[in-house]
This record gives sequence, structure tokens and C-alpha cells, in this order.
Amino acid sequence: MKIINKIAILISWPREIDMFSSFTENILDDVVFIVDDFFYYTQDEKHENAKNIVELLNDEMDYVLLSKVLGKLKYKILLSTAQTLQEKVTYGSYLKYIYAIYIGSFIYDSGLSEFFMKKTGHSLTGGGKDARKFGRYHIEKVIGKKVIKYPKGLDISKTNYPDKKWKNIFDVYFCHSKIDHGLITNKFSDAKCINIGYPRYDRILPIKCAKKNIFSEIHGINILKPTLLWMSTLIRFKGELTDNIGVWAPTIIKLLDEFNIIIRPHPKVVVIDPEIVNNLTELGFLVDVKKNRNLGELYQSVDLVLADYGGSVLSSVYMKKKLILLNMSSEYTHMRKKRMYIDDDVRRYVRSFNIDNRLALVEQVKNDIKDNNKLKIERLKKIFFGDECDHENIKQLSYGLVKELAAD
Repeated sequence: MKIINKIAILISWPREIDMFSSFTENILDDVVFIVDDFFYYTQDEKHENAKNIVELLNDEMDYVLLSKVLGKLKYKILLSTAQTLQEKVTYGSYLKYIYAIYIGSFIYDSGLSEFFMKKTGHSLTGGGKDARKFGRYHIEKVIGKKVIKYPKGLDISKTNYPDKKWKNIFDVYFCHSKIDHGLITNKFSDAKCINIGYPRYDRILPIKCAKKNIFSEIHGINILKPTLLWMSTLIRFKGELTDNIGVWAPTIIKLLDEFNIIIRPHPKVVVIDPEIVNNLTELGFLVDVKKNRNLGELYQSVDLVLADYGGSVLSSVYMKKKLILLNMSSEYTHMRKKRMYIDDDVRRYVRSFNIDNRLALVEQVKNDIKDNNKLKIERLKKIFFGDECDHENIKQLSYGLVKELAAD
């Protein structure tokens, strides 16, 4: 197989272009983007995904489609967030399907799955009646010689991270902080890890300039009002996809008289439910769905962030923003506690609200806007990300990889 002497970046979602921007900005001549154009049986939210990625790659960015290079070309260095999986039926995947449909379903229906979960940490159902005939396989080692895992956020489970399948896939792990660094080395003792922080947020404009840029792009903002940013994630629970917007919108809408409220629905939610944009706009929210949004600039421009779960929680902490968290149902909250997600740990340090204490939330937002205790926010960032000197400079790392190309 032909080896291409370039740094390749596997792009699985449009938002990853922003994630990699700090890494690629000074080395574009040595970089090629590989666009995931696989067909996915299980992810409706990936409809037209490749098309959206290609539209965002500007003329300076060299790109190829994954389907065109898989099995034909291999790149000397490959960076990936591990979000691309090839779905295909194999002998092994079909045997697992047969096990799940017959034995796994029996284990679930008989209640034995709870027993096995307590004893082994696994339900042993194999997915039961929801099992699929195909397996899902990482392809990084097929298209990359030296493969680097690029972090997509610190919203990870302490019980499941990293995926055990990664052990023989990634040669180096870039990490956000000592937290994901520790989880990786605890599971893979010989793993090479490099802390990089959140590079996409490290070179952000001053607050005044960020406000000017964002306010000129998102129309309808009243500059005399404080601005809230509502970042709701996509939630996958009991085999279904949902979000927190419908639960909390009747409460958040009560803040519109005193605050600008920019809401950025999760990109996958917009794909699944395109009408959500018009519905939220009609309610009076300022809806931001710009595909190549500089998220660091967006966070920088606002006075307080409303979030629930996922990457936006840790992004707010890293950006040192005032933060309030909105909870889902008690059943979902219990599941997350069992899996020990890092973003749930933030709830120990900031206020979080259930839907039944919505009036208290409204008052808390008003109080937090007036609170100028920056020390508390600084301390929270240090808890999760350490000191700024605890991570490597992404620019120097990118130059180092370019030198590796020149070494041959």
C-alpha cells in the first residue's frame, strides 16, 4: 500500500474542523483532511454529514473522501477523534448477533442481566433484541502509519474511558488534562500521553472584541442587556435521542425580558429535528446554528452559560464562564452517576437545578450575573485542567510532527 508523506486528519463531524483549527493553522501545506463519507445504519444524525464537512473546508484545505482512500492509501501520520466507525457484517459480528437475539434476550427477560451487571460489570445481553448483524470497526490503522488520538472533550465516563479497543489502534494520545491522561495510563500502562489543554480556546479575542463579532452576526441582541448562552446537548437514553430544550424552555423563556438568550442546539439535534430552529426563534430565543462557529469566541462573548451535560460543561469551565446546570430526569441522572461522567463532577462546585425548582433557577441566574467573584471561577478551572503550564503548546507539537515527515 502506498504511504503518503503527509499529516492526515480524519474528520467525522463538521464541528471537528474547529477542534483541529489551532493544530492545523500554521501547517496546512503538510495536512490533508480525510472526510468520513461512510453510510451509517445507526446514526440518522449523520445524514449529509460529509456534504456539510466539505462545504466548511475552504479552498486552502486539501481533502479526500474516506471511501476513496480506504484500502488504497496510508498516511505517515494520522490524527483522529475516534468517531469514525465502519459498519459491516462479518462472521464474528453475525455470531454475536445470534447470541444477543437468543441468549442475550433470555438473560434480559429473566432479569439475570442485573445479576451479571453487579457481579461482572457487564449485562452479558449483547444488546438483546436491539442487536444488529453488523459490527462497528475502527479504520485508523488501515489509513495511518502513526496514529494519534485527538481529544474531543472532557465529557467522558470514568468507568468506560478509554475504549479498550483503542489499545492497538493509537500510538499517542493527546489529552485535555491530567484527568483523561490518568484514565488512559491506568488502562493502558504503556500509553504515551501528551496534555494539550483545549487549544481551540487558547487564542481567543478579548471579551470586548468577541462581543462585537458575535453581536454583529447574531441579529436581535440588545446591547443594554446581559447575554446568556444556552448550550443543550444531545442525550441518548434507552435507545432514543432527545435533548433538554423542551423540558426547560417554558422556564428559560421567563428570563427573556431581562436577558438576551442565545441558544445553540446540538448540531445533531438540528439534523434530526430541523423545525426546532423556527420553533425556538418564534419563542424569542436567538438561535445560533452557524456550522463553522468559533465556539471559543461565542463563549467569550456571553455573561453566563446555561448547560446540562457533555462538552459544553467543561468548555465553560475552561473558558472561566459563570455556569448554571440544568438537570434531566432523576432516572437519567442516576444512570450518569453510575457511569461517573467527568462533567457530572462539575455539579459539586456549581449550582444545578431540577425542573421542579424552576423558580429558584430564575433567581439564581439573576444573582450570578451580579456576582463578580472571579477567584471561584479560576479555582474551578484549576481543579479540572491544572495550571496553564501543565500542557504542551499545540503549535510546537504540530511543527514537531512536520519535522517527522521531513526526517524520511
